[in-house]
This record gives sequence, structure tokens and C-alpha cells, in this order.
Amino acid sequence: MEMTIQAWREMKKELRRRFSAVGWILLIYYGILNAAVFLTAFFEMTFGMMGALLSGQPEQIPTMLEKGMKDGWGYVVAVAVGLLALLIWKKPSLRKAGERGKPMTPGSFLSLLCLFLSGQAVYQLLTTFAELILNGFGLSMLDGLESLAMDTGSFSMFLYAGILAPVTEEILFRGVIQRALMPYGRRFAIFCSAFAFGIFHGNLLQSPYAFLMGLVLGYTASEYSIAWSMVLHMINNLVLADLLPRLLSGLPDITANLIVWAVILAFTVGAVAVIIAKRRSIGEYFRADHKNGVYLSCFFTSPGMVILMVLMGISMVFTFMLMLSPL
Repeated sequence: MEMTIQAWREMKKELRRRFSAVGWILLIYYGILNAAVFLTAFFEMTFGMMGALLSGQPEQIPTMLEKGMKDGWGYVVAVAVGLLALLIWKKPSLRKAGERGKPMTPGSFLSLLCLFLSGQAVYQLLTTFAELILNGFGLSMLDGLESLAMDTGSFSMFLYAGILAPVTEEILFRGVIQRALMPYGRRFAIFCSAFAFGIFHGNLLQSPYAFLMGLVLGYTASEYSIAWSMVLHMINNLVLADLLPRLLSGLPDITANLIVWAVILAFTVGAVAVIIAKRRSIGEYFRADHKNGVYLSCFFTSPGMVILMVLMGISMVFTFMLMLSPL
């Protein structure tokens, strides 16, 4: 009996060690991302200020500072460095992640697209609910939420948010993390990679939405290929979050908002129809890959994941406090 208990403890210790790698990978990438953004913004603002002073236009300094804060080249540099490191370090697993699964049919793609984009409705409802609660305490977060939103007005930020971020995040979360967890069960790998994807956003409102979207992206990458999860991700970031608002920018705010909500509602209705029509196959998919709960307990108690969750939790609280303002 003692040997059995000892073996059980050793197995859990080994599982925590392996799962801890997920947290360490994300912590390293998080550090690279923030360091590259900070350094790029610092150099841009420094050279901008020097240029304004040397040209005898000190009044341009505030403009230069604002430009440096909103510029997206730091993010571009960060994902380039991070992507290169992943390609060098995890090339074999990334090659496997790029393998094709089932052929993607138009019907399957439309179903996945509806499920994925319906997450916008979840995010909007969550935001509205949180705002109503805050209003009861004389607070609001709408202005702060808008100020913290990523401005894609510059080419560099458009390039990062619309193309590079979806590609890099899919390689990181579906190509590296989900692939590494797959030996412990398909459902386990999809759930845990989606959870990591959610908390990595470090935003109390955005993280639940990102988790739900991570489930759809994880299923897509697992069943079809990572290329299709990239396509879904880019459609959300490039089309729904960027190009659609640009196309509607000339319309009155009320009209533009109604059109956006109509689009979101259409995809949400489609998602509900898909869930109802495929409820049996969805249930069978999850039941077919049942795994012992010890995997989950070891994943969430592994040192790397604990540190990641604490750091992202602090980020969520800090970001949420920054959004608050009196009514």
C-alpha cells in the first residue's frame, strides 16, 4: 500500500512538472511581449522628442509621446521574436500541428464561424451586465474600456491586431500548448489551452470571452487543422473588430451600432441553431474522451500555472480598476 501511495504521489509530481511547462512558456512569452513593446515605445518617444527639440518645435513633444504610446511596432517586434523562438524550440510539434485533419466543408465552416463569432454577444452581455452593477455604485467603465481598447488606426497596429496576433496566438496556444497536452486527452487539451488563452488576455471582462472562443478554436485546430483556427481568429480580429467598424464609420452612431448588433445577432442565432441541431454529437464528443480529474488538479496546481494565474489575476484587477470612473 505504501508503494502504491508513493507511486501515486510521484505520478502527480511528474504531471505537475510537465504541465508546469505551459505556465513557464506563457510567462516567457509575456515577458518578451511586454519588454519589446516597452523598449520600442521608449526609443520611438525618445527619438521623437529629440527630433522635436532639434527642429525647434518643442510643442510637438506631447504629440510624439502620444504616437509612441499608440504605435504597434513594439507588438510586431514582440510577436516576431516570440514566433522565431517557438519555431526554433518547438519545430517538430509545430510540424505535427500543421497536419490536416478532416476536410473542411462549407457547412462545417459556417457552423464554426457562427459559434465563434457569437462570442461577441457573450462579451457584450457581460459588459452590459457589469456596467449596470457599477452604475448602482455610481461608477462606470465604458469610457475606460474604450480607452484601453487597441487602436488599429496605425498600419503597425492594424498589422499586429488583424494578422500577426491571430497567427502567433494560434501557433502558441493551439500549435504548442494544446499539442503538448493532447497525450492526456483531446477534451483535456482543448479545455486547458482555452483556459490559458483566456487568462493570458489579463482582462476581467475579455478573459471569459476569450476562454469560450478558445474552446471553438481548439476544436477547430484539433479536428481540421491549425490553419482553419487561424482563419477564424483573423475573421474576428480583422473583419468584425476592424474592417466592419471602418466601413460603418461614416454612418450615424445609432445606425452603425444597430448594424453591428444585427450582424452579431445573426451569428448568435446561427450558433444556437447549430447547438440544437448537433446537441447529440456534441455530447458524444465530450463523453468519448473522459479522463481522470487528477489531470485537471495537477494542471491547475503546477507551479508554472499557479504563478501565471496569480500574475494574470493581478493584471485583471489592475486593468479593471483603471477602467473605473465616476458617473
